[in-house]
Amino acid sequence: MKFNSKVIFPIILLCSIGLYAALVFGIGSNQLFSVGNIQQGLDLMGGVSILYEADVPNPSAEDMNAANELLRGRLDSRGYLEATSVLEGSRQIRVEIPGVLDADAAEAARNEIGQTALLTFQDSDGNILLTGAYVANARSELSPNPLGGAPEWSVSLQFSSEGAVLFAEATRANMQRPIMIYMDHVQLSAPVVRTVITDGVASITGNFSRTEADTLALQIRSGSLPFGLTVQSSNLVGARLGAEALRTSIIAGIIGLALILLFMAFVYRTMGIAANLALLIYVAIVMALVSGLGVTLSLPGIAGLILSVGMAVDANVVIFERIREEISAGKTLRGAIRTGYKRAWPAIIDSNVTTLIAGGVLFWLGTGPIMGFAQMLIIGILVSMFTCLFVTRIISTCFVDFGIIKSAHILPRKKDASEGEVQSFFAKLNAENPEPQPIVEKRKMYFAFSVAIFALGLAFMLFNGVRGDGWFNLDVEFSGGTSFFVEMGQPFDNADVESIVRDITGVAAPQVQQVLNEDSVIIRIPTIYDSAVHIDLMNALTERYSLPSGAIMYTDVSPAVSQAMQRSAILALVVASVGMLLYVSVRFRDVRKGGSAVLAQIHDALVVLCVYAILRIPLNYAFIAVMLTTLGYSINATIIIFDRIRENRVRLGNKVTPALLINTSVTQTLRRTLISTFTSFLAVLVLYIIGVAAIRDFTLPILVGLIFGAYSSVLLSGSMWFVMLKGRKGTAKLEKN
Repeated sequence: MKFNSKVIFPIILLCSIGLYAALVFGIGSNQLFSVGNIQQGLDLMGGVSILYEADVPNPSAEDMNAANELLRGRLDSRGYLEATSVLEGSRQIRVEIPGVLDADAAEAARNEIGQTALLTFQDSDGNILLTGAYVANARSELSPNPLGGAPEWSVSLQFSSEGAVLFAEATRANMQRPIMIYMDHVQLSAPVVRTVITDGVASITGNFSRTEADTLALQIRSGSLPFGLTVQSSNLVGARLGAEALRTSIIAGIIGLALILLFMAFVYRTMGIAANLALLIYVAIVMALVSGLGVTLSLPGIAGLILSVGMAVDANVVIFERIREEISAGKTLRGAIRTGYKRAWPAIIDSNVTTLIAGGVLFWLGTGPIMGFAQMLIIGILVSMFTCLFVTRIISTCFVDFGIIKSAHILPRKKDASEGEVQSFFAKLNAENPEPQPIVEKRKMYFAFSVAIFALGLAFMLFNGVRGDGWFNLDVEFSGGTSFFVEMGQPFDNADVESIVRDITGVAAPQVQQVLNEDSVIIRIPTIYDSAVHIDLMNALTERYSLPSGAIMYTDVSPAVSQAMQRSAILALVVASVGMLLYVSVRFRDVRKGGSAVLAQIHDALVVLCVYAILRIPLNYAFIAVMLTTLGYSINATIIIFDRIRENRVRLGNKVTPALLINTSVTQTLRRTLISTFTSFLAVLVLYIIGVAAIRDFTLPILVGLIFGAYSSVLLSGSMWFVMLKGRKGTAKLEKN
C-alpha cells in the first residue's frame, strides 16, 4: 500500500488535537483521560499516610485481605471516601487519607483506623452474646435452596469449641428472633434464628449474590483476626506545601520541555521539528495513560515524568545521528532514513530494556512514591519507544514528501569563513568523519581522576563519622525516628528551635537543620512511642512562630521499618545490577562487556554516594530511585558504544587494533552522548532550580549521576573492556566477535 502523506499527516494532526482535547475536557461523565482526573499523591494534595504491620511473622494472605477489608470499611464509615488502603508485601497495609491536615486529626485517624477489630453477636436488646474471638472461620458457599430451585449463596460460620457452647446458648435464647452481627458498632447482618445450633457450624442465608456473600464472610473473618496491627510509620503532609510543590513542578516541566523543543529544533532543524511534534504526542499519550490507568502522581512521579522526556529525546537523537551518518556517506535522504532507523533499532531496544530492568526492580521492591516513580519511568520508556520508532518516522516521511526536510538540513552546518583554520573540539566533533580521540591511551588518567573522587568522598565520610555525625546523613526512613519539616515563612534562630525541641521531647541532642536559602527547618529526633509528644511539639512551634495550618509535615518511621528499607535498597541495587549484567553479557555474547558495563555503573553509583556524603544530602528511600536512574542512564550510553563497537568489528574485520576500535566507536557516538546527556540534564536542572526542597534533594544527585554516567560510558567502559582484553588470548577472542 502506497504511503500517502497528504492523508496520513492530517490524520496524525487530528488525532493529536483530539488527544489534547481529551486531556483538557475528558471523555464521558467520568472525564476519562483528563488531566483533572489524575490522582495526586499526598505530597501534592496533603493528608496523612500510615503504614500498619501485622504483629505476627507470617500471617496468611486470607487474613491480610480480611484486615485490609476491615481498614477499608473503617475508612468508609468515618467519611474518608477518597482514602486508599493497599496491601504492601506480606505483612503491611498502607493507608492514605487525603485532606487530614491537622496533627490532632491525623493522630485520631491513626489510632481509630488501626485499632483492634471488635466483632460482636448481639440480641435485639443490644446485649453481647459472644465476640469475634470465638469465630474460627467464615466463608461463602453455595447451599441447597430449602424452597427448591437453584442453590443460593450463603455464609458459613464455624465457631471454636468454647464458641460453639456460647452460640448454642445464644440460639436457644433467641429462637425466631434475629441475632445481629456488629463490626465496630456497624451492623453487618441480622439473621433470624430458625433452630438451635449445637455443633458450632451455622449458615447465614438471605438471597445473597456471590459478591455479597464474599464480602460478609471477609468482614466476619476480619473481626476474628489472630493478630493486631501496629503503626510502623506515618506521614503528615500540609496541603499548602503540596500545592506549592505541584505548582513549581508543573512550571519546571513546561519550561524544561520548551527548552528541549528549542534545542532539538536548533540542532536538527526540520528533522528536529518532526521530533518535537512526536515529543508533544508522547507527552499527551503519557499523561492520558497516567489518568486512564489510575496512576497516583507524586513528587518522585513528576521527576520520573520529566526524566522520561529526556529519555524520549535520547532515542530520537540516536536515530538522527544514524541518519546524519548515512547522509554523510552519500546516501539519498529516503535511503538514509530507512537505513538509519534499521541500524538504530538494536541500540534503542538494548538501552531501553536495561532501563526497564531498573524500573521493574523499583516497582517490585519499592513502596509508595518510589513505585509511582517506577510506574512513570516504565510508562515513559514504553511510550517513547513507540513514538520515536513509529510516530517520528511517519512525521519525518511526511515532511520529506512535503519537501520540508532536505538532506542539506541534516548535514553539518558549514564552517563560517571568519573561523579561519581554527577548529574547536566541537567543530571536529561535528565533522562528517570525526578523527578518533585517544581514549584508551589516556585511561590511567581517567582512572586516577575517579580514584581521587572516591578518596575525597571517603575522607568526608571518615571525618563526619569521627565527629559523631555518621558517615551519611541518614533520614528517618533509613535510621528510624521522626522528621519534621516546618515552613517558618520568617527568619528564625536555629538555637531557639532546638531549645523548644529539647524541652518538649526530652531529646538531648536533636538534629535541627535550616533548609538552604529557605525559611524552613528540618527537625529529626529518635523514635518516641508517645505520639502525644509529637502533637505537643507541633503545637509549641505553631504557637511560638504563629504558623498557619499545614505548615508542618512529619514522617514517623519505626527502626524495624528503617532496617527493612535499608535491606530493600541494597537488594534493589544488587538485583538491578545483576539483571543488567546478564542482559548485556547475553546480548553482546561477551561477559567482559557486561562486566565492564557494570563496573562503569558501580563507578557512577559510588560517585553519587560520595555526593550524598560530601553534601550531606538526606539518605532516604528516594536514594534507590536516584541510584537506579543513574545506573539506567549510564548503561544506556555504554550500550550505544558497545553496539557501535560490534558494528565496526564486523565492518572493519582484522584491519583495526582493539584500542583503535574502541577509540573510533567512542568518537563516533560521542556527539550522541553529549546531546542526549545535555537534554536530560536540561530537563532535570530546571526542576532542580524551580522545585521545592524535597525535589532538590532528589534531583541534585541525579544531575551528578547524569554527568558521570556520560563520563564513565565514554572514558571508562571501553577502557575497562580494553584492560580485560589485554593479552594475546583476549585479543584472539576479540577477533571472533
